[in-house]
Amino acid sequence: MSEMMQSVGPRISLSVFQFLGDQKQELVAFHRLATVYYSLHMYEMAEDCYLKTLSLCPPWLQSPKEALYYAKVYYRLGQLTFYQLKDAHDATEYFLLALAAAVLLGDEELQATIRNRLDSVCRSPLWHSSTSGCSSERARWLSGGGLAL
Repeated sequence: MSEMMQSVGPRISLSVFQFLGDQKQELVAFHRLATVYYSLHMYEMAEDCYLKTLSLCPPWLQSPKEALYYAKVYYRLGQLTFYQLKDAHDATEYFLLALAAAVLLGDEELQATIRNRLDSVCRSPLWHSSTSGCSSERARWLSGGGLAL
Protein backbone atom coordinates (compact mmCIF):
# COMPACT_ATOMS: atom_id res chain seq x y z
CA MET A 1 0.00 0.00 0.00
CA SER A 2 1.36 3.42 -0.85
CA GLU A 3 2.47 5.89 1.80
CA MET A 4 -0.32 8.25 0.78
CA MET A 5 -2.98 5.58 1.38
CA GLN A 6 -1.48 4.68 4.75
CA SER A 7 -1.64 8.31 5.86
CA VAL A 8 -5.31 8.71 4.91
CA GLY A 9 -6.57 6.74 7.93
CA PRO A 10 -4.83 8.85 10.60
CA ARG A 11 -5.90 12.12 8.92
CA ILE A 12 -9.50 10.97 8.76
CA SER A 13 -9.27 9.72 12.35
CA LEU A 14 -8.23 13.17 13.50
CA SER A 15 -11.20 14.75 11.74
CA VAL A 16 -13.58 12.50 13.71
CA PHE A 17 -12.67 14.24 16.94
CA GLN A 18 -13.90 17.61 15.77
CA PHE A 19 -17.41 16.19 16.17
CA LEU A 20 -17.04 15.35 19.86
CA GLY A 21 -20.05 16.66 21.67
CA ASP A 22 -22.59 15.80 18.98
CA GLN A 23 -23.07 12.06 19.26
CA LYS A 24 -25.00 11.67 16.01
CA GLN A 25 -22.31 13.46 14.00
CA GLU A 26 -19.68 11.39 15.77
CA LEU A 27 -21.57 8.21 14.83
CA VAL A 28 -21.77 9.32 11.19
CA ALA A 29 -18.06 10.20 11.19
CA PHE A 30 -17.05 6.79 12.57
CA HIS A 31 -19.34 5.02 10.09
CA ARG A 32 -17.72 6.89 7.22
CA LEU A 33 -14.27 6.20 8.63
CA ALA A 34 -15.11 2.49 8.81
CA THR A 35 -16.15 2.59 5.17
CA VAL A 36 -12.85 4.25 4.20
CA TYR A 37 -10.82 1.69 6.16
CA TYR A 38 -12.79 -1.10 4.50
CA SER A 39 -12.10 0.31 1.03
CA LEU A 40 -8.39 0.54 1.93
CA HIS A 41 -8.43 -3.16 2.96
CA MET A 42 -7.67 -2.19 6.56
CA TYR A 43 -10.29 -4.59 7.87
CA GLU A 44 -9.42 -4.64 11.58
CA MET A 45 -9.57 -0.85 11.68
CA ALA A 46 -12.90 -0.97 9.82
CA GLU A 47 -14.22 -3.48 12.35
CA ASP A 48 -13.17 -1.27 15.26
CA CYS A 49 -14.86 1.78 13.72
CA TYR A 50 -18.08 -0.12 13.00
CA LEU A 51 -18.11 -1.29 16.62
CA LYS A 52 -17.56 2.29 17.73
CA THR A 53 -20.62 3.40 15.73
CA LEU A 54 -22.71 0.80 17.51
CA SER A 55 -21.42 1.92 20.91
CA LEU A 56 -22.59 5.45 20.08
CA CYS A 57 -26.15 4.31 19.40
CA PRO A 58 -28.78 4.71 22.12
CA PRO A 59 -28.79 1.89 24.69
CA TRP A 60 -32.36 0.85 23.76
CA LEU A 61 -33.74 0.62 20.29
CA GLN A 62 -36.29 3.38 19.91
CA SER A 63 -37.42 2.93 16.32
CA PRO A 64 -37.45 0.48 13.42
CA LYS A 65 -34.85 2.69 11.73
CA GLU A 66 -32.39 2.02 14.58
CA ALA A 67 -33.09 -1.74 14.46
CA LEU A 68 -32.41 -1.70 10.72
CA TYR A 69 -29.12 0.14 11.31
CA TYR A 70 -28.04 -2.47 13.89
CA ALA A 71 -29.00 -5.29 11.56
CA LYS A 72 -27.09 -3.82 8.62
CA VAL A 73 -23.94 -2.98 10.59
CA TYR A 74 -23.79 -6.33 12.36
CA TYR A 75 -24.39 -8.07 9.02
CA ARG A 76 -21.52 -6.05 7.49
CA LEU A 77 -19.33 -6.99 10.46
CA GLY A 78 -20.21 -10.65 9.95
CA GLN A 79 -19.31 -10.47 6.27
CA LEU A 80 -16.07 -8.61 6.99
CA THR A 81 -15.05 -11.00 9.76
CA PHE A 82 -15.81 -14.13 7.76
CA TYR A 83 -14.49 -13.20 4.32
CA GLN A 84 -11.66 -10.79 5.09
CA LEU A 85 -10.52 -11.70 8.62
CA LYS A 86 -11.25 -15.42 8.12
CA ASP A 87 -12.89 -15.95 11.52
CA ALA A 88 -16.05 -18.02 11.24
CA HIS A 89 -16.83 -18.05 14.96
CA ASP A 90 -16.73 -14.29 15.39
CA ALA A 91 -18.65 -13.85 12.14
CA THR A 92 -21.35 -16.11 13.58
CA GLU A 93 -21.66 -13.90 16.65
CA TYR A 94 -22.07 -10.81 14.48
CA PHE A 95 -24.65 -12.54 12.30
CA LEU A 96 -26.59 -13.60 15.42
CA LEU A 97 -26.66 -9.98 16.60
CA ALA A 98 -27.85 -8.93 13.13
CA LEU A 99 -30.54 -11.59 13.31
CA ALA A 100 -31.70 -10.35 16.72
CA ALA A 101 -32.12 -6.84 15.32
CA ALA A 102 -33.93 -8.19 12.24
CA VAL A 103 -36.32 -10.11 14.49
CA LEU A 104 -37.08 -6.94 16.45
CA LEU A 105 -37.60 -5.18 13.16
CA GLY A 106 -39.97 -7.91 12.00
CA ASP A 107 -38.30 -8.11 8.58
CA GLU A 108 -38.76 -11.74 7.56
CA GLU A 109 -36.81 -11.36 4.31
CA LEU A 110 -33.80 -9.94 6.15
CA GLN A 111 -34.10 -12.70 8.76
CA ALA A 112 -34.04 -15.34 6.00
CA THR A 113 -30.98 -13.73 4.40
CA ILE A 114 -29.11 -13.70 7.72
CA ARG A 115 -30.14 -17.28 8.56
CA ASN A 116 -28.86 -18.43 5.16
CA ARG A 117 -25.55 -16.68 5.78
CA LEU A 118 -25.31 -18.27 9.26
CA ASP A 119 -25.96 -21.69 7.75
CA SER A 120 -23.24 -21.13 5.14
CA VAL A 121 -20.72 -20.00 7.75
CA CYS A 122 -21.41 -22.95 10.05
CA ARG A 123 -21.04 -25.43 7.15
CA SER A 124 -17.81 -23.86 5.90
CA PRO A 125 -14.41 -25.53 6.32
CA LEU A 126 -13.31 -22.38 8.11
CA TRP A 127 -15.82 -23.07 10.91
CA HIS A 128 -14.20 -26.43 11.64
CA SER A 129 -10.61 -25.25 11.27
CA SER A 130 -10.68 -22.13 13.44
CA THR A 131 -11.28 -21.25 17.05
CA SER A 132 -13.01 -18.17 18.36
CA GLY A 133 -10.89 -15.04 17.96
CA CYS A 134 -10.50 -11.77 19.85
CA SER A 135 -13.23 -9.81 18.12
CA SER A 136 -15.82 -11.98 19.89
CA GLU A 137 -14.69 -10.38 23.13
CA ARG A 138 -15.38 -6.91 21.69
CA ALA A 139 -18.77 -8.07 20.40
CA ARG A 140 -19.66 -9.49 23.83
CA TRP A 141 -18.50 -6.32 25.55
CA LEU A 142 -20.48 -4.18 23.17
CA SER A 143 -23.67 -6.21 23.37
CA GLY A 144 -23.35 -6.52 27.16
CA GLY A 145 -22.36 -2.91 27.69
CA GLY A 146 -25.81 -1.40 27.71
CA LEU A 147 -26.98 -2.13 24.21
CA ALA A 148 -30.33 -3.86 24.31
CA LEU A 149 -31.38 -5.67 21.17
